[in-house]
Amino acid sequence: MVVPMELFCAVCDFLEKEIAPKFKLKTVDIHGSETKRHPQIIRSGWALPKSIDSNDSEDEIYPCIIPRVRKLSNIANARESVVVLRIMVGVYDPGAYTKDGKFIDDGSGFRDFWNLVETTRQELFTRHTLDNKFRIHDDFFEAEIIDEQVYPYWEGYCDTKWDVIYPLPHLDEKMF
Repeated sequence: MVVPMELFCAVCDFLEKEIAPKFKLKTVDIHGSETKRHPQIIRSGWALPKSIDSNDSEDEIYPCIIPRVRKLSNIANARESVVVLRIMVGVYDPGAYTKDGKFIDDGSGFRDFWNLVETTRQELFTRHTLDNKFRIHDDFFEAEIIDEQVYPYWEGYCDTKWDVIYPLPHLDEKMF
């Protein structure tokens, strides 16, 4: 039987193979050194706050993509279910400085966020299915950036709906 967590794994694999490698975005380590890297796909469904990170990692979590199964619903009078899967996106952008030290807020974090979202949308609708099991439901895709951003981070999400197989009833032989 196909379950929501199989869909979750298929989406994570898709994001790791098809989306993350297309981007090298700003990040910063705990010493304040900025570099660029591919967004990391976080399969735990949530990001651990730095204050309780047990491995004392020097890497910032941003840029990141965090898929999360939000809801599973059966469709009335049909043999399928719909899974709502949210893909959260976070990028880092403190702005930039010219060689003479002048600050430039070029809005690249805002653009990076929407470029990740749009690339994800286009790649999903180019395929329409993942792993030959999961079909995007009614071409549904909604994206939103969170209104109140905490500088220097840009965060938001995409909601997608997926058709999955409805569980078939197991009939007891004694009924016949």
